[in-house]
Amino acid sequence: MEEQKPKKEIRHLDITDLERIARFRHAGYGGSVSDALYGLGVCDTVFSDRFKPLRQGMQIVGRAITVKLHSQVDTANLPGWQSELEAKWEAEGGHPQKRMMRTVADSEPGSVLCFDCGGDMQPAQFGEMSCQTAYAHGCRGMLLAGNCRDTQYVLKMPDFPMFTFGTRPNAFGGWNITEVNRPIYLPGHLTHYVKVMPGDFIFGDNDGVQLIPADLVDEVLLQVEDTFAKENEEREALASGISIDEVYSRFGVL
Repeated sequence: MEEQKPKKEIRHLDITDLERIARFRHAGYGGSVSDALYGLGVCDTVFSDRFKPLRQGMQIVGRAITVKLHSQVDTANLPGWQSELEAKWEAEGGHPQKRMMRTVADSEPGSVLCFDCGGDMQPAQFGEMSCQTAYAHGCRGMLLAGNCRDTQYVLKMPDFPMFTFGTRPNAFGGWNITEVNRPIYLPGHLTHYVKVMPGDFIFGDNDGVQLIPADLVDEVLLQVEDTFAKENEEREALASGISIDEVYSRFGVL
């Protein structure tokens, strides 16, 4: 009978999410995060390449607050519908966006809003004032499977990276937030969808966006930092002009 190797212990750190974000941004990049996840047996959490940063160089890192939207008819010209909606929202604790923002405010600083817009690409589902509100209450970025607007102002914000399917100027078109901090499914690259649970970690840069399962965040961070230290040593050695044979003798396949 083949002897089973003991599972590697998953390490955890007693730090805040803002500290995690700072350390990931310092040492991490898409490839090192992906390699660490693959080594831990996770290979299906890369999101679709439809998610694009508003500007090259953006790096999104943080804990997911998941939001589900659903298209609805425009009620502006339908007598009675708007008042019925408002009554429904009041009974549920207030306007859905207000409830979403309360979730941001009640969460540990360092969250990332993740929007599943149900494939609706007609309106812009988020704009600069909403970004400012979320940022003021600890949110540090957004993964938006839809459209954003007011991007010239979003881009001036000091620390609100956004990866989105697109941009559009119109907010009208009919949509409503239906769920907050429930599991959602966002389009994937290696799989049709990637399941995002509240509390999972999001990491994105120029190479794309991927999910780090909540229980593996610190282990991935520590492995990424080990890779960063090793590769800095390799960079110095390569810059010094060592021979090809010595490169592969010392560092193996790069």
